[in-house]
Amino acid sequence: MIWVTWRQFRATILAGVLTPIVIAAVVFGLTLTIGGSRPLGVLFFQCFGYSSSQCFAESTLTLASMATIVLPVVLGLFVGVTVFSRDIERGTHVLGLTQSVSRRRWYWTRVLVVFVPVVLAMAVLGVVFFWARYQSFSGAFTFAGVIDSRLQFPVFGSVGLAPAGYTALGLTIGSTTALLLRHTVGAMIATLVLTVLALVLFPVQIREHYATPQVHELPLEDIFNGAYSSYSQLGYEDFYPEWSVGADYVDAAGERVVVAPDACISSAGDWIEPGPDETNAEYEARLDARYAEDAALRADCLRAAGVDHYESLYHSDRLFWRFQFTEVALCLLLSAVLAGSSAMLVRRLRP
Repeated sequence: MIWVTWRQFRATILAGVLTPIVIAAVVFGLTLTIGGSRPLGVLFFQCFGYSSSQCFAESTLTLASMATIVLPVVLGLFVGVTVFSRDIERGTHVLGLTQSVSRRRWYWTRVLVVFVPVVLAMAVLGVVFFWARYQSFSGAFTFAGVIDSRLQFPVFGSVGLAPAGYTALGLTIGSTTALLLRHTVGAMIATLVLTVLALVLFPVQIREHYATPQVHELPLEDIFNGAYSSYSQLGYEDFYPEWSVGADYVDAAGERVVVAPDACISSAGDWIEPGPDETNAEYEARLDARYAEDAALRADCLRAAGVDHYESLYHSDRLFWRFQFTEVALCLLLSAVLAGSSAMLVRRLRP
């Protein structure tokens, strides 16, 4: 049965495996070619201050990174769906089910021979991308999301084990819709919608709940003095910004306080001209005093509204692998549920 499945789907298997492997090889080669650079001015072949060859390499890496995010959806459509829907539409599945082959074996052999190699190839691609991004430091190359946290889209889904987990989910969504609808185009549309929905829900609604967020409390004066920065927890020099998942004014009891947007606005917006006989040091001291006074007035205004301090909720970059393993485990769990459902749907097929 394994040999028959390979003979029937070898083109699909080779396309599904070689596509991520070729992308991984390109990423690996380009990374070695431009290793050690840190250009942040590259955007789809529009480069500023870099050679044309380096521009091409960096832009290609950016496109390859985005392709890695899209691949689980594409593989779900053209591998997950078609491995089952084509036979069912043509009626050729009858040949397999009438050769002393159980429905369960017919289904699981296709999963093993077709799906597993594709998922493993995506795992290789994710690992290569992780190495390419972080071989020397975070953001070493101009990929999409270079200045974002590694826990956020698009970085998280294109590196490590996440591409493999998403691919497993996309393939099983495709197989389930194919066996349920028994129509290739309809199954593809359903797979596209469901897979994209799943890949959107993970970063938007689910991922932030993998761990309890850390809380950074900031005095009110520091907000207006510019002391707050999204890089303050780990340091800008590390280039590993935390993932901010929420921020609000709170009272002394830790309860959220709603402040109107036009409340406690700055009164220091007008530009202050230097005096004719004023030195730079005197001018800067006068500016600092003006801004400090404005910060104190705004802080007093907020305190009058019941605000005690400002809280920022964030996840540290140190949780990257914990989040990776958690999300991949969820994808595999959902894939197992869908695969089990597909195995039950196979019973509906009549030889």
